[in-house]
Amino acid sequence: MSSKVGRTFAATLAISLCIQMHIAEIGYASRKTKIAFASTRDGNAEIYVMDGDGRNHKRLTVNPTMDRYPAWSPDGKKIAFVSNRNKGYIQIWVIDADGGNPIRLTDGVWDNNPDWSPDGRKIVYDFLLNPWDNDKWNRTIYVMDSDGRNSRQLIEKPGWDTNPSWSPDGEKIAFASYRDRPIEIYVMDAIGRDIERITHDFTAKYKPTWSPDGSRIAYYTNDYIGVMDSNGENQKRLTKNGLHRHPTWSPDGGSIAFHSWDKNRGEFTIVTVGAEGGAVNPIGQVQHHDFEPDWLYPGELSVSPEGSRITMWGRLKNAGASLR
Repeated sequence: MSSKVGRTFAATLAISLCIQMHIAEIGYASRKTKIAFASTRDGNAEIYVMDGDGRNHKRLTVNPTMDRYPAWSPDGKKIAFVSNRNKGYIQIWVIDADGGNPIRLTDGVWDNNPDWSPDGRKIVYDFLLNPWDNDKWNRTIYVMDSDGRNSRQLIEKPGWDTNPSWSPDGEKIAFASYRDRPIEIYVMDAIGRDIERITHDFTAKYKPTWSPDGSRIAYYTNDYIGVMDSNGENQKRLTKNGLHRHPTWSPDGGSIAFHSWDKNRGEFTIVTVGAEGGAVNPIGQVQHHDFEPDWLYPGELSVSPEGSRITMWGRLKNAGASLR
């Protein structure tokens, strides 16, 4: 066998092995992804986590007040959430992924809906500017460092803005706003400029959530879960009429989890639907009193909670170097 043929054969074999390892890695990541959520199963609202397949439920917070709206940090090591444990004020806190080391990040009266930047350095959230004023334009978007420092108003002119969501590339933030009536979805750059309304059908929409590849945005209306391209086009309804809220994408972008009202029990439960629609199914064994899921998507270049993992690209580079 010539040296050239031998190198070609070795390269083909190395790439084949890398692909097989990557497929196995995807399966591993799927088993190890986590979903954080809120639940009143033990009384008041607390923060819990479970595996992506619905197993291994674990309670993280134990507090007589309300803990809700969990949001994973990109590396999976921390969870931001909303609590009224400080004098009854709605504020943003953060805990370690095992529930330890609770730290309060904000000191407002109503700070809500935290979402991390993809690099984990900042948190965007919505903020009630003057809690004693009933002006409907009083709510807007703020951003702060992930340790709670340097909080600042992101949108110069408030318009009852809520539900901010950072794009996977860190360049844009989607949010819901009442500024043009009714509540529609908008997108702006990460420093609060170039605000663009991307929905125009006068159906109130909430909680825009980017797909892992940034190409689509999920949302909910008063009646259903929907999805659209990131520019607002090709809107598609995914569920039948019902009380469905708080969509979050699976790490592979193939499905969307959300909480749905169980009419028979009078409770919320966490379910999934395919990103193109289809049947709505519970995650694992049906659990009730559960709501506001957030599916951990650490991404290929992040460090998982279980430790560093070499990516397929890294393996290919190593394989290529060994053939030189």
